[in-house]
Amino acid sequence: MNSEFDQSSDGTDDRHGAYADDDSVVSSNVTIEEAQTLTRGGFDIDDANEKNKRAGVMPRNRREWCIVIFAVLLIVAVAAGTGVGLGFYFMNQGGNKNPSPTNKDDKGSEMDDSNFDATDPESLPGTDDFFNATALPSDFAGSIVYHMVVQDISELASFQDIADNGSSSSSPSPQQRARDWLVFNDIVPDNLADEQVEQDLPNTGTDDLINSNSSLSSYLNTNTPAYRVAQRFAVAVFYFATKGEEWDADNQWLQPGRHECDNPGIRCEEVSIPSISLEEALKNPGELPLHSDGSVDTTTERMIVEINLPESNLQGTLTGEMMTFPFLRRLGLWSNQIEGKIPEKIGQLQNLESLLIDDNNFTGVIASEIGSLQNLKMLSLGFNQNMSGGIPDEIGDLYNLEALYLPNMSLRGSLPSSMKNLKNLKNLELQSNRLRGLIPEWLGDLVSLKKLDLSGNAFNGEIPEGFSKLINLAEIHLQDNNLGAIPCSAFETVKLLSANCKSSNGTSCSCCTLCV
Repeated sequence: MNSEFDQSSDGTDDRHGAYADDDSVVSSNVTIEEAQTLTRGGFDIDDANEKNKRAGVMPRNRREWCIVIFAVLLIVAVAAGTGVGLGFYFMNQGGNKNPSPTNKDDKGSEMDDSNFDATDPESLPGTDDFFNATALPSDFAGSIVYHMVVQDISELASFQDIADNGSSSSSPSPQQRARDWLVFNDIVPDNLADEQVEQDLPNTGTDDLINSNSSLSSYLNTNTPAYRVAQRFAVAVFYFATKGEEWDADNQWLQPGRHECDNPGIRCEEVSIPSISLEEALKNPGELPLHSDGSVDTTTERMIVEINLPESNLQGTLTGEMMTFPFLRRLGLWSNQIEGKIPEKIGQLQNLESLLIDDNNFTGVIASEIGSLQNLKMLSLGFNQNMSGGIPDEIGDLYNLEALYLPNMSLRGSLPSSMKNLKNLKNLELQSNRLRGLIPEWLGDLVSLKKLDLSGNAFNGEIPEGFSKLINLAEIHLQDNNLGAIPCSAFETVKLLSANCKSSNGTSCSCCTLCV
């Protein structure tokens, strides 16, 4: 364009020709007949008006051409600037580069989901209307909410801004914050592939990502495998529910575009999961295959197998979303300040081998659902002094259990007889509770026991003779109970035996290695 304007401005462009009103062409010494021949319309015009009329038709000289060119350039510049500005505006408004296709009914007609705004709690339908809705969400935020509720990962109320007492909460729930983070903050440049993100490269933070010259997209979207979306969502919920901003650990959690498996305290392994996408899962919510279903198409993903954040100033509560880690084998959160009840959904962690949440501020009773953790080898709930009730019978279903730590709680009642099934138990610590009754005879059948601590309770009666079968027992603590004489013949292999044998009115124990 600029070259064309340059040609016209210096008068060398032959396409424009030479007009009759150009002073370089028309001489003032022409005859009337010649003047009439040079007029465009062939009509006689008087000389006084000829110049003004022709000036309105075409530029006459270089100066006028320059004015025209400048005006055209100005218009082009304004149009270009407006176009660029509108482009950036609509790009930013788009949010997700790959939005889900418009939902359609069985006849192919578009379904109206305009009333389903996942980012507006008040617009969410009630529970009955939610499950009876015919329209599926087409946006990423709505898809997250729908999937988590339908798959019983989250409660609908957690997205409706409703507190436990039914009143409106003044701050968004961990579930709302997690959803918003995935949609609005967890964004990366389009040219940053997932494989590049997962490399051990320094993270530049959200600001640098937003300031990138590339357009931005959500790190995950509706085409991502549903199990992967659920995992990243659950990690974010866990962070917000335990007040991650106040953790003592040098946490780099919730970095945009950074795989959740790279968070400090998390360990993952590559496993096969169903490749069904979030969008496909929404269409057939009742047919979402189990994570271990090998009969469907699978894909390899990094999935969480361990979470270890002890002594990190975790606060708040554990939510049901924590149970969305189907491959989790170890949960180590001891010595924090976590409150509330242990989630009933704990039984869904079928691969869990170690549950170490002692020395927190948990309340309530030991959830009977723990008995569903068939692979559990180590259970440590001690030093949660506000946990009360009895030891549930379901504990006896943990056939693989090797260590049971329940000290310094407020447990009451007697030992359930189902515990006799714990043939692999090596360490049993029940000290400093309010347990009572006779020490059961079947404890002598737990022949794998190496350490037994029953001190600080209200057990009474005699020590069963069956303890002589505990040939692997090396340490036993019986003090601060109401027991009779200690039968030394039952503890010939024991290296450490403590009891109340220090005073004359205490327990008679000639073989005790420690008298208190």
